[in-house]
Amino acid sequence: MYPPVHKIRLFCAPAILAMFVFTPNAIAEETEEKSLDLPTVEVTSTTNDALGYIELEKEPNVGKLNVPIMDQPFSMSVIDPQFMQDTGAKTIQDALQYTSGVYAGNFGLDTRGDSANIRGISAGFYLDGLRQLYGSYNSVRTNIYALESLEVLKGPSSMLYGQGDLGGLVNSVSKLPKAEQQGEIWGQYGSFNRKQIAFDVTGPVDDEGKLLYRVVGLQRDSDTQVDHVRDDGYLIAPSFTWQATDDTSISVLLNRQETRSQVSAQFLPQAGTLDRGSLGYIGSETFVGEPGWDKYDQEKTEFTVFVDHKFAENWKFVTTARYTESSTKTREHWANIPSVPDADGNVGRTIFTADSSTRIFNVDARVEGVFDLGFTRHNLIVGVDRQDALWEQDNYFSGNGGTINVYDPQYGNLNDAIITPTDRPGNEIQQVGFYLADHIEIGKVVLSAGLRRDYAKNRQLAVTGPNTTSDEQETTGRVGLMYRFDNGLSPYISYAEAFGMNLGTDGTASPSTLKPTTGDIYHQINLWQLP
Repeated sequence: MYPPVHKIRLFCAPAILAMFVFTPNAIAEETEEKSLDLPTVEVTSTTNDALGYIELEKEPNVGKLNVPIMDQPFSMSVIDPQFMQDTGAKTIQDALQYTSGVYAGNFGLDTRGDSANIRGISAGFYLDGLRQLYGSYNSVRTNIYALESLEVLKGPSSMLYGQGDLGGLVNSVSKLPKAEQQGEIWGQYGSFNRKQIAFDVTGPVDDEGKLLYRVVGLQRDSDTQVDHVRDDGYLIAPSFTWQATDDTSISVLLNRQETRSQVSAQFLPQAGTLDRGSLGYIGSETFVGEPGWDKYDQEKTEFTVFVDHKFAENWKFVTTARYTESSTKTREHWANIPSVPDADGNVGRTIFTADSSTRIFNVDARVEGVFDLGFTRHNLIVGVDRQDALWEQDNYFSGNGGTINVYDPQYGNLNDAIITPTDRPGNEIQQVGFYLADHIEIGKVVLSAGLRRDYAKNRQLAVTGPNTTSDEQETTGRVGLMYRFDNGLSPYISYAEAFGMNLGTDGTASPSTLKPTTGDIYHQINLWQLP
């Protein structure tokens, strides 16, 4: 079970405070006479993590550049597993709630997936440096137990990652094999009959340590704070690393997840929730759907390959490739938006059905090198990445789902006879990007800059008739300048750009096109803790 977070609060009673303020000087003299000289006590530590979470953010290399976070003139944060455990995070959005500049969990409890805003704008979600989410209601949220850490890049990051939102992105880092034998069996029991059991074991397969393994698994059986909404699921994620030579390692990771749940977002009316209604308050446990019919079932199978090859001193080739198949089945009711309960507490509701699926292939390959040129130190990357994503949706319907009393729900009024589902047009994205970035250190001065060129297609696959295709090209870049003072203060200024091409249409039945989005110039100062 995740350890609880303990809080210590200090109280000062007014009466006691008054005693110290108004007590005569005699008491002070008596206290002085009874004072004792105590011997000096020295406290030392044998570990290197005395600074706790502050220390954690000084070491990691974040982003595709192999540069420590404290040396990059861009705003970034790292969340490690210990912090996730100490805060009791059950999901990625839970773990993000303590990160500056991030507003996570916009919709509260949400069985649909993770949500977060960075600098007030919806964030993109990536896994191991590759874009993970395309569209909505079509994938399984990544289980936080399968992650080694979370990286938050604030501000536009299209130069390194291709498509990205103006606010920033969240990159999850998967657990992979370790050379040291270790493992755990983990259990959790909590509110709403939440029961989880998990295991994580890793180590070498052979005596030479050329072949490493890791297996992560989790099973969950849980209700939620919303009546008739469960959150059951499992995860199994075996991985292997082959140290082919001293200079070459290959890792493979299989991730299989399934979730059986309902949609927790009921979209209850404001009257009765935020405001007191004529009949009182509507509890957060209120379910406006139909038990036994509503569902949101998700599954995905994901296969990832990591290759790291050193071909010269301080030069290496790195690539990550992933293939994902995911699908969801949605049967859902929600309170009409907007709605106001009538005198008896009844509101209209919407009935919705959809079967969605995605097939995604992503690959990123780059050359990384570190070298000196005159009095400058360079960390250079040259790379190319490709994205292919196909989204399909069948059995789609949205219509009148009857009425329900939100103060006293009575179920059984299922209006599924009106459902006349249709297949919707599929949508496909293809994108290839070429990028170049150089991180330059000149003494205490850091200059980091990069440029990227993308070629993208958005193809709408019509159910009948011809397909519609949008071809776009875009160039994006970023630059940052920083000075590192000896006292740990590192002020910097950075400029970055972002663009996005999204699955679906633009509201006029035309495919969404590439939308260049130029970020503002960010003036930021970061204070780094001294070693």
